[in-house]
Amino acid sequence: MPHSPGDLGDPRNLAEKYASYFPIGAAVDSQSYMTHAALLKTHFNSVTAENEMKFESLQRTEGSFSYDAADRIVNFAVASGMKIRGHALVWHSQNPAWLFSNGSGGTVSKQTLLARMNSHISNVMRHFRGKVYAWDVVNEAMMEDGTYRTGNLAEGQKSRWHEIIGESYIAEAFKAAHAADPDAKLFYNDFYNYIPAKQQGIYNMLKGLLAQGVPVHGVGLQAHFNVEPSTVTTNQAYYQHVANLEEAIKLYSSLGLEVQVTELDISLYIPGMTYNQSTFYTAATFTDDLKAKQAARYREFFELFREYRTVITGVTFWGIADDNTWLSEFSSGRKDFPLLFDVNHDPKPAYDAVVGF
Repeated sequence: MPHSPGDLGDPRNLAEKYASYFPIGAAVDSQSYMTHAALLKTHFNSVTAENEMKFESLQRTEGSFSYDAADRIVNFAVASGMKIRGHALVWHSQNPAWLFSNGSGGTVSKQTLLARMNSHISNVMRHFRGKVYAWDVVNEAMMEDGTYRTGNLAEGQKSRWHEIIGESYIAEAFKAAHAADPDAKLFYNDFYNYIPAKQQGIYNMLKGLLAQGVPVHGVGLQAHFNVEPSTVTTNQAYYQHVANLEEAIKLYSSLGLEVQVTELDISLYIPGMTYNQSTFYTAATFTDDLKAKQAARYREFFELFREYRTVITGVTFWGIADDNTWLSEFSSGRKDFPLLFDVNHDPKPAYDAVVGF
């Protein structure tokens, strides 16, 4: 039966409820850690900077690092006694224009790009050493079919890292990260881990890295879910079932790796269905039935996470409350309500589902 914090002897907050399981985190931006500070301090004990630690944010100009925005978030977290995850050192997206250029209209050489990557990782990780306990070192290097993200894909999807360096960029990034901060936990982070082909590809990659002695400590499951799986067999969300995610957790942890849920939210929209302005959800059309459906979905995933508490070492929501979510930031203007707290920062039925055990 759903209940509010304080009933049945429950602790009054999320982080306390999960204290014996794993840290509960939230992604924050340059404003939300202040505008949502009360909610953050009450319910969460870990933070991830949503964008402020990405390559283009920290080194927009070669050799010139801008840490101010990230430092403010880190200082808030340290003062609040929170753990801090770093996100993300090497990714195919959100990179500055100079990174892959040779400066005269051509593509940078493999050797120069490796040097730039190593320099960035070293500078960033040393700056945050002793404060950031875990890093997403490489983000989204694998495609849905279990093959590497290469340079042969559409703009916005392709990896210049792979195109210029080859798949060895992944191993080199982890080695550089470990050299810069030997105490940090180093993660490979990706989405759609419930697709069997993709989870097998990630497993094979990680097994190969570990066999080479590459310092990888964990896998991040992004966990951007929907209120129900897709019914379209060709859509990635057709595979979005608890049993499939459990298989990924078992596979990765069989390698001796930690698993963290790094970017959790549950969208109201079902992949494969067509929506338009008239069917976009609003606060008014986010009905009690839909809230209950979202809550049930959160409940089944958190039952899984608790079952694997010995290998899951963190669960982070991608956002804090429904008034501040990347899922409401598309050009279409479509609003979404994917988190545990509503636009007024009050707990939703989804909150009750997560603490009601």
